[in-house]
Amino acid sequence: MKPILTFLCSLVLVCPVFAKDKQTPKQSNAGSKFAAADKNGDGKIGPDEIKNEALFKRMDADSDGFVTLKESLGYTKQRRARENAAAAGKVSDEPVFPANPEGEATKRKLLSTIPNITAGDKRPPNIVLLFSDDLGYGDLSLYGSKKIPTPNIDALGKQGVRFSNAYVTAASCSPSRAGLMSGRYQQRFGFEFNTAGGAITHRLHRGLDPSVVTMTDVLKQAGYVTGMFGKWHLGTQPQFHPRARGFDEFYGFLAGAHSFFSAKTPQPFHSSIMRDRSPLIEPEYLTDAIARETVRFIGANRDKTFFAYVPFNAVHTPIEATKEYQDRFPNESDQTKRDYYAMTSALDDAVGSIVAALDRNGLSENTLVIFVNDNGGPIYTGVQSNGPLKLGKLFLFEGGIRVPMVIRLPGRFQPDTIYDQPTSTLDLFPTICATAGIKVSAELKLDGVDLTPFVNGQSTGTPHETLFWSNGPNIAVRQGNWKLVKSYDNTWLFDLASDIGESRNLANSNPETVEQLEEACQGWRTQMSKPAGPSKPNRRKVEVDGLIYEMNI
Repeated sequence: MKPILTFLCSLVLVCPVFAKDKQTPKQSNAGSKFAAADKNGDGKIGPDEIKNEALFKRMDADSDGFVTLKESLGYTKQRRARENAAAAGKVSDEPVFPANPEGEATKRKLLSTIPNITAGDKRPPNIVLLFSDDLGYGDLSLYGSKKIPTPNIDALGKQGVRFSNAYVTAASCSPSRAGLMSGRYQQRFGFEFNTAGGAITHRLHRGLDPSVVTMTDVLKQAGYVTGMFGKWHLGTQPQFHPRARGFDEFYGFLAGAHSFFSAKTPQPFHSSIMRDRSPLIEPEYLTDAIARETVRFIGANRDKTFFAYVPFNAVHTPIEATKEYQDRFPNESDQTKRDYYAMTSALDDAVGSIVAALDRNGLSENTLVIFVNDNGGPIYTGVQSNGPLKLGKLFLFEGGIRVPMVIRLPGRFQPDTIYDQPTSTLDLFPTICATAGIKVSAELKLDGVDLTPFVNGQSTGTPHETLFWSNGPNIAVRQGNWKLVKSYDNTWLFDLASDIGESRNLANSNPETVEQLEEACQGWRTQMSKPAGPSKPNRRKVEVDGLIYEMNI
């Protein structure tokens, strides 16, 4: 593991994060990162303090044998410029998913078969889908955290079902969201990688294929009032905009990341906070603002049937928190950890305020509430914890794809229940529709299933015999308790029943199982489309258990 740790430490050093007090100017936290690496406190990093010799030489711009903070930040800026230039030079100028009138007409025809279910005497349940960003699997007290109290999310788990083997469809933000919203493996429509930087994403029309039916399309057709509050990351062109994908209201941003603090100057369209299609400058801490907007939506629609999709950007970088939340962790001396714990606490508060709004409006007994995360916590930040799971975001090991998930609906899901069988965010689309009483056409070809009969014991089988993941040269398959991971010809095989941490590679001693899972994956991939766009060009190779794994983003 030493080479991968060296790589990740170097990544943290040269990718500074930021923190800000609500009442004071934003201040860089890069100094504290730099200070952490500066073991002897002399204000510069020596060759013995950066173990990667080649990286040290590249960062030491004046070749004096030391790296200053200015050199570290300068190296980061140059590296990003090179990567952006390489990305721009390697992509085609052909739009990936331009507006598709024919495909959208087919979608409308399919949706027209769904009746309005909100017009009858019995009101269908409201739906609130809370989606956190880059949260560590072990960073909720419900999932074992001893450092970050999360009483509001914990309460949801005790009032509903906690899933211990829940998976997302990708180990990074954008494709994971495509799988969630479509209820289908995103590879079916070529959504293999993140959409790239905001400018390239916008220029090349990258995003969720406009002809793909989303859960919001279905719920809106069925009569739900629909609102989205937070991070979209499924395209920036008009045909991808949330208002074009079934949402009546939108507050948030279209790109993949955003500061949690108010912008000082106008931002590019794809990076700006906006209400519907109008950019604005948000003065409030963004996690609080997303909760505020969701609470407002719930209150305004308390007499209607609504769907609120709340994809927080917490706790994605930049690592930023207000003093109010920082002060909850006075004993944490590491500033970045303190900020991360504060961000997670703010996320929990936001969940609490949204649930309280349901209570206050008398809606809790008839509202399906789901909390889930978009991928595993990244380990390159040095602050997230994935508990017992191996590695994190960007990897197809358990730490990258197994996530916390909670579902609550009184009278339908037994409280304080733990469900242990493998499930997927693919299942949320059909589960939501079944709970609402919407019959989904087989023409949608959803890859998930309604989880209700499995959780409630009406079905004795498992929701999925096999689950698949694909990321360029990397694949993963879970079948029963067996988990196969491959990167090119490098192979890992684990028995998750006895080795949740994927510490023992059993590939050499179980060649027949490896072959069986490889064949299953090959069969699955024949049903998928080729990636609609390439991954980012800086495809780092890292060593995992003595084998090479290639990171594709």
